[in-house]
Amino acid sequence: MGLGNAFLDDLIELKRIGALRGLRSVVEIGAQQLSDTLIQSPNLNEAAQLFNAAPLSFEPVGIENFTNTAPLAQPFWQALGFEHASIDLDEKSTIRLDLNNDHVPEKLRGAFDLVINAGTTEHLANQQNAFRVIHDLTSPGGVMYHEVPGGSCSDHGFVAYQPKFFHRLMQQNDYQKIMFKVVASPPVPVPAYIHEYNRPYGDTMPQSVIEISLRIAFRKRGNFPFACPIDAAPQFIAEPRRTPLRKFRAALGRIKKSMLAD
Repeated sequence: MGLGNAFLDDLIELKRIGALRGLRSVVEIGAQQLSDTLIQSPNLNEAAQLFNAAPLSFEPVGIENFTNTAPLAQPFWQALGFEHASIDLDEKSTIRLDLNNDHVPEKLRGAFDLVINAGTTEHLANQQNAFRVIHDLTSPGGVMYHEVPGGSCSDHGFVAYQPKFFHRLMQQNDYQKIMFKVVASPPVPVPAYIHEYNRPYGDTMPQSVIEISLRIAFRKRGNFPFACPIDAAPQFIAEPRRTPLRKFRAALGRIKKSMLAD
């Protein structure tokens, strides 16, 4: 799981538009490493300048050595001024949590301003729990960032996401849309085992496919419980259960409009 140049570009964009203003703590869903594409990006120093940080410098390791020797992302985040944590089951993480089964401990609920899901949830079988964990970790007003494979990926992880999934996730949890990118990559080969398994049935798969990635950022606007998205007609979808504070602010807004009208 790695942070690459596409993620760096998105981070710079989010910073430029003010979406990260006031955010101080970050948690990674899966302990992230820095890929060579981020380390060697010409935009790395721009990111440092935007966050009022010293110039950033990390040693590239080569793609073949990424898993074993690529640097962890913790120093990157700390250099940018964030308090850092990561969630995983291995020793690289700072918080041990089974994303398929565990719930967020009470002391960590709403504890993080920025939650990064960059190449993790697609490897999990229990999608409902994974996105509930992300929701519960995020503070009201905090940002959730996702960089995940889209629907045409043939062999990455367990899940390739439809844009509609995130559209429904946003609607049914009352998230604010900050970024919603659907990006095509150059063609990649279809794995040989897929052709082998498919051959007895008349293999019509091409030798390569154009893969899609989704890069999405939402802001959590309230403190109500997570709603698992469902693909159903609007009349069957419950409204997010807003907190009294949200209701108070909405009522205050109506009063102000009424006063201005008078």
